[in-house]
Amino acid sequence: MPPWTPHSIWKPAVATVGQEILYGERPNDNLLWLLRVFVRYGVPAAVGLILPDDEAVIGKHLATLLSLGYRPIFVSGGIGSTHDDRTRQGIALGLGRPLVKHSECFERLARRYGARVNEQRQRMAWLPEGSQLIENPRGAPGFFVDPVYAFPGFPEMLHPMAEETLTRLLGNPPEKGSWALELTLKVPEGDIAAEVVRFANAHPGVEIGLYPRITPEGPMVTVRCRCWGHDPGVWSQAEGFLKNLEGSYPVAEALRELEGPGKI
Repeated sequence: MPPWTPHSIWKPAVATVGQEILYGERPNDNLLWLLRVFVRYGVPAAVGLILPDDEAVIGKHLATLLSLGYRPIFVSGGIGSTHDDRTRQGIALGLGRPLVKHSECFERLARRYGARVNEQRQRMAWLPEGSQLIENPRGAPGFFVDPVYAFPGFPEMLHPMAEETLTRLLGNPPEKGSWALELTLKVPEGDIAAEVVRFANAHPGVEIGLYPRITPEGPMVTVRCRCWGHDPGVWSQAEGFLKNLEGSYPVAEALRELEGPGKI
């Protein structure tokens, strides 16, 4: 494991890069997938960003994330060979490292493309100094300079590369496992807000979310308690709190356990 582990103190961040995402021209499926896969491994991301194809903006945001202690940082997109692929340059700026020709990456590109390894494709071998490669059987490799990991934007490449990286860092994820409890009540969120605040202040190990909605039957609110540490004591506290709410207010959907996303 890298020096910024153990994963109990991880504060992951995820960024996807591309003007087409920023402009709403393409759904941000990669960001959603990355967020879910971090949950599957038991270390939910603390930040998710959409960044433009602009090396200065990428570099500034990465530098800010690093200064605030976010680790690891997974970045998807913008590491190809075209004029608007600016992620390599942005990561170099954010880390304060020069771009250098990575000899192993260049050799891999030469083997893959042969006579087609033109000047544009050679750009993919210029990486932030100190980079190590992330294997990509279907194309040019990704790279990492701890704690920043860069992946292609193609889902069929991103998915196996990111999962392999997380498995290498954390070991295999659990196939299943309850990670949250939730309850839906037939009341507005304001009716229970004070009780939620008191419980949240007294039990910082439980992450609580309130999700109100308006229905034909009137206002409802879902109360979700997340217990990331799998501490039985914390789980019991959350369960007891929700059972108390369940017995005090009209119920739309009974208390239930939520399992992690499992295989995505």
